[in-house]
Amino acid sequence: MLQLQNKKILITGGTGHLGSALIHYLVKERAVQPQHIRVFYLKGSPIDSLSDIAGLDFLAGNVLNTEDVIAAMDGVQLVFHVIGSTTFDPRQKRLQWLVNVEGTRNVLEACLNAATFEKMCYTSTVNALGVPNPVGSIGDIANSSPYANFPRQHSFVNAQQTLDFIAEAKANPSTKWEEKIGIGYHDSKLAAQELVNDYFAKYQMNVVSLMPGTMFGPYDHLIGTGLYLLSIAKNKMPAVLRGSGMPLAHVMDVARGHALAMEKAVAGSQYILSGKKEENRYLLDMVSMIAEVLQEKFPEQKINKPKLEIPYSVAHTAAFFSEWSARLFNQPMLLSRDAVRAGANPLFYTSQKAEKELGYVPQFTFREAVSDMADYYKTYHLFEREGRWIDQR
Repeated sequence: MLQLQNKKILITGGTGHLGSALIHYLVKERAVQPQHIRVFYLKGSPIDSLSDIAGLDFLAGNVLNTEDVIAAMDGVQLVFHVIGSTTFDPRQKRLQWLVNVEGTRNVLEACLNAATFEKMCYTSTVNALGVPNPVGSIGDIANSSPYANFPRQHSFVNAQQTLDFIAEAKANPSTKWEEKIGIGYHDSKLAAQELVNDYFAKYQMNVVSLMPGTMFGPYDHLIGTGLYLLSIAKNKMPAVLRGSGMPLAHVMDVARGHALAMEKAVAGSQYILSGKKEENRYLLDMVSMIAEVLQEKFPEQKINKPKLEIPYSVAHTAAFFSEWSARLFNQPMLLSRDAVRAGANPLFYTSQKAEKELGYVPQFTFREAVSDMADYYKTYHLFEREGRWIDQR
């Protein structure tokens, strides 16, 4: 089993939700010395989520700058490539594709050419998979093909077409290739996953892929899934999309899964990292639990529990006007048609393979994840925020 101690470890996106949680886990639970962890993060972005760990090796840069990525790899043995754009704002499709796909290529190339490199864990997502068949069942990697399963969530029909589009986009930067992309997050993460698979096949690269579910918990300083907490705490979520569902996880469980994969997983392997089986929840159930936890945390405040489920057609129409308003007034997009399409079906998955092969056993419930996130938000006054950090720039 690979030992994490005394290795130089690079974590791209180390100031984000999962990246920060992973660093805290490595330092506190795996006895990795902070000076052995290089935190690669976007220049100018906050590093508050790591303010309680002294001695980390911070390196600001841009994953799209090959020189920055090469510098980040200097002397590194182990790489956790966590950075990614999760937006569903269609205005960001080109940049999102570049970050998620070409940024991943830059990291893969830097790893291949680094004399010290030993192993990479790539953070993919369950959204690179297809809708489990039948709809509403709990899927795994083997039976959740993004190409064969319906309803389709991705624009590509097979792996080769995906790789061909990656090459087309890279070769024609001046064209509007992003107009061919469907759901930006889903398509870009599937493409990045195929790129990782291709590097493993061509170069026998020691890289493994991890597919987290929807994560809640501490260290979400840049505001990601915490948007649910902000919206509900401010009574700004009166309704949810009918039929939507997610595989929910505590971010510290997923962080532990990353460490286990680095220690044990063989090259080319892929694992779903989510929560307990019962934490595959429909959206109404999820937001109801968030409201209950927030009411316990803020007893002096009236937290309204969302009770209304709206059909796809209504949500899609509302998203159209949300997009129009955001474009007209150059404001953050609160809802998009891509987001509605992405949430149109229950996306439930199991981590059974990771449990069997890596010893990954989720320890926390979703309620505990929400409670820990709420406590963190209270401590760092994040409930005072209006939205994601990146949208406030």
